Amino acid sequence: MSSLELRGVAKDYSVDGVPVPVLRGIDLTVEEGEIVAILGASGCGKSTLLRLIAGLDREHVGSVRAEGREITGPDTDRGLVFQDHRLFPWLTAEENVDLALDSLGLDAATRRELVRRHLDLVGLSDFARAYPRQLSGGMAQRTAIARALVTEPRIILMDEPFGALDSFLRMRLQEELLRIWERRDVSIVIVTHDIEEALFLADRVVVLDSRPGRIVETVSVDVPRPRDRNGTGLVELKRHLLSILGSRH
Repeated sequence: MSSLELRGVAKDYSVDGVPVPVLRGIDLTVEEGEIVAILGASGCGKSTLLRLIAGLDREHVGSVRAEGREITGPDTDRGLVFQDHRLFPWLTAEENVDLALDSLGLDAATRRELVRRHLDLVGLSDFARAYPRQLSGGMAQRTAIARALVTEPRIILMDEPFGALDSFLRMRLQEELLRIWERRDVSIVIVTHDIEEALFLADRVVVLDSRPGRIVETVSVDVPRPRDRNGTGLVELKRHLLSILGSRH
């Protein structure tokens, strides 16, 4: 069974009472354990599409299903990571991660162990009691990733998760994400406008056109891991993606 299946998805927003098309005719399948990057320029509907998959927006046409079930709202089977970490400043790293477990009805010992294990997974065991103001940008984002993973979801949804970081830190966290993905049996859908990020991380890159957002091409990244960012395979695919995006503007 596929992790995600979208069929005939369309979405409008209303501006001054006038419907504005945002997404049209989205058909997309994400297989178990697959990483899919949604690539496109600003305003093409990438984040809106992710919100539909997350269950944060239910006003749409078409079917959005996770593991065979129609998505009707947020669920712990789908973890969500935003561009900004959205940690509560008055809570420590471990308390921010623990907060995600509130709806699961777990006993205190189980919660402590899950939090400990997932902070260790993102390399933050020594900063469990640090507050967000005491964490670097990369550490705060890793805490947000731990929070998304602690409910042990089957699908991770990421909306420009490294976009606010400098290029060196962004590359480090991309590698960290792949390390976590290799250790955990999860599917990942990542929204990005960064072609190099999409190619380094994903098994497939889905290119969205703008106004309204439509899938114009899906590109398979048949390059073995670990990938060389400057290797011939990725460079050729980057050139191809640039030509696709360039032709749409």
